Amino acid sequence: MSLTIRERCQAVTDCLFEQGVIGIAKIAAATGLSKSSVHRHQQAIARRNQYPESLWWESQTGSQWLRVMVLGVVYYFGIKHGVGAESLSEFFTAIHIDAHVGVSASSLRLLKRKMREAIIAYEVAQQEHCHPKDGQGICVGGDETFFGLPILVMLELASGFIFTEVERPNRTYATWQAQIQQWWTRCGWHCHFMVSDGAPALIKLAVSGLGSVSVSDLFHVLSALAQPIGSDMGRQISQLNKKAAALQQQLLNVRSEAKQQQLQQSMTEISAQQQSLEQDKMTYHQVLHCLTQVIHPFNIKTLEWQLFDDLSARLNAPLAQMSALAKTYGAQKGSKAIDTFQQQIPSMAQGIHAWWLWVIQALKGVTDDLDVQNWVLMYLLPWAYWQQQTDKTRNPQLKADYRKAAEQAYAQLLKHPMTQQMDSQKSQEWVDWAQWMSTKYQRTSSAVEGRNGYLSRLHHAARGVSEESLKVLTIIHNFNLKRADGTTAAQRLFGHPFPDVFESVINSMGELPVARRSSKTKRSNPLTQAIFPA
Repeated sequence: MSLTIRERCQAVTDCLFEQGVIGIAKIAAATGLSKSSVHRHQQAIARRNQYPESLWWESQTGSQWLRVMVLGVVYYFGIKHGVGAESLSEFFTAIHIDAHVGVSASSLRLLKRKMREAIIAYEVAQQEHCHPKDGQGICVGGDETFFGLPILVMLELASGFIFTEVERPNRTYATWQAQIQQWWTRCGWHCHFMVSDGAPALIKLAVSGLGSVSVSDLFHVLSALAQPIGSDMGRQISQLNKKAAALQQQLLNVRSEAKQQQLQQSMTEISAQQQSLEQDKMTYHQVLHCLTQVIHPFNIKTLEWQLFDDLSARLNAPLAQMSALAKTYGAQKGSKAIDTFQQQIPSMAQGIHAWWLWVIQALKGVTDDLDVQNWVLMYLLPWAYWQQQTDKTRNPQLKADYRKAAEQAYAQLLKHPMTQQMDSQKSQEWVDWAQWMSTKYQRTSSAVEGRNGYLSRLHHAARGVSEESLKVLTIIHNFNLKRADGTTAAQRLFGHPFPDVFESVINSMGELPVARRSSKTKRSNPLTQAIFPA
């Protein structure tokens, strides 16, 4: 097999590094190249060596590292983050590798296109390893994002694996149904529930298309509840602050004692109104905090199971407080938001109920021992669940409450006789199972919202996302993006690791483009002329 230009050049460079300054004939004899080829490569090497580090790029080690670096920049910045070819070209020129690699904008566009094709080929090669176990349970979330035509996004919430991410002319049920057929009908998935923002097409998709339960997204439900009351409250606070600032300014400029007393009286009234508003604002945030705490499979105080009746009863008090606030703030919109929230309670309870059925079904598939089942359901699972919620949330107050519940559950778990009697290996297996099962309860589609935000940033950075680019980004999300534990979405869903995407891609990319010789090329470094004489 004939050598490439880079391989012939490396052979000449290695020969000179090993044997020092020798004649063209000796180099040709040592490398097996013709004397004219050796001479051309010596001239090219001398021409490229403009900087102190340039000689290293000529060596085999340096050339290999240069290849990985260039492909890595194109992959991680050009493809994953939407940086344009012009900016990449500017960067490569700034770090002095434009004489060693073809880094013009046109060359980099071709390189990006070739890399996208390699990434798509990677997914095709992994398809045979992406089959679920028979009846494997999933919980999905779906939503749309808009940059012109809607992009339909559906992913498995526990693992983050994207099943559907395509641009389509509309977001009707028929369009959604056509997309899920590509992965739903040919695989043995069992969808337990689907979380969405309540769009009619998505509700129908959950019930009729997936044969599962439709669950209202808690994030959207709470936002819809909070918006009219919170915005009106904030507007009134802002107006009072402006009035107080204006009165304060008038007090500084008024000299009449009677006028000052009048202004002081107005300031006192406004101060009282501000205090009342701040108290209502505190109550408003406490109610939202309470609602967030209540909607869980376990009671945060008693750690007992929580089903529809328990959930409805515990929501009555905070909703009554919110109704009282709505009489002052939000007017008719606030009352309507509360009514809408109450209508969503059965849907959120269905999500909890569906998860509990999933837990019991999965647990029976692992053990028939009733004592072990009771221990897992009543003691181990509450601790695993609240510990996971503690790790997930970023709200300091919620984190403190969840941590308190986890500590209480852990204390009860340690006191149970089965916990003390079980050997460490078996107990660790049950802990892993409980943690895995806890991830399956999902009450929001925030993963979908996060994905939509990521696509939005790329869309604006790249001034649009093509169909091919969208497909490539989906593959990278599923097989390359990693969580803190080092797992990818595909690994979490299918239960086994996959080859590294970047390593697989660079192994199939071949040689980097060769830099073209320009009439504006600088003269070679005088130091290199001694090593590589023309």
